[in-house]
Amino acid sequence: MAPGLLRQMRVRFLDMADEYAGRLGERREHIDLKRDHSLRVYALATKIVAGERLAPSRLYLAAALLHDIGRFSQFERFGTYRDDESVDHGDEGADFLRGSDFLEAFAASEKDCIVNAVRQHNKRVLPADLDPLTRSVCELVRDADKLDIVPVVLSKMMADGPRDPVVTLGLVDAPEAWTESMVDVVASGRSPAYNELCYVNDFKLLLASWGPKLVHGTSRRIFAGRGYLDRLFDLLPRSGRFAELKVRLADQLDR
Repeated sequence: MAPGLLRQMRVRFLDMADEYAGRLGERREHIDLKRDHSLRVYALATKIVAGERLAPSRLYLAAALLHDIGRFSQFERFGTYRDDESVDHGDEGADFLRGSDFLEAFAASEKDCIVNAVRQHNKRVLPADLDPLTRSVCELVRDADKLDIVPVVLSKMMADGPRDPVVTLGLVDAPEAWTESMVDVVASGRSPAYNELCYVNDFKLLLASWGPKLVHGTSRRIFAGRGYLDRLFDLLPRSGRFAELKVRLADQLDR
């Protein structure tokens, strides 16, 4: 049942993305970006589910596929993916799923779990009162989401030509500039908030901070195995402070 159900959901999700892309015409690039991101998050979730033996897999994979479904209407309405300048895309997606028949093949309790995971996947801190299954689904989605955001942003940062302000959040791209407090935050084991970022280099520090904070061992091994820490720090200015921070994060990643 699960493979067929998930296959049908993928088809419907892709059809929805195509509808938005068709309406946006020349602006479709960023709809396609989130469509492809969602498919890769789904693939990463499949690996983590298998590596961690998580069940029932259909809930984890459905939530992974749909986690960013709110991005389509967000971009169509506001032309940005900055939640602090538009709407919370987790809430946008959850409200859409709650009011539609997208999840009609799931039992009521399963639908609640998926909707809540979509709502919470982008929150800075998960609510303490989440039930264990919803928390587990949400942690899986957050891991897989971060594992794909890093290479997407890296590809835009390494590309020739002007930065894509949608992907780099409109941050100041000054090669030798960063916010000193961001280094302190990451060194303390925390992740900066998006609204604290000023420079593209701050964004690189945020991405680097994610690796050690990934919940699942499978996720951390993927982050390390793909060399994301090295790639991010290679794009930062040469500095003894950054060299020390990289060593600290690598040690935390290898726990």
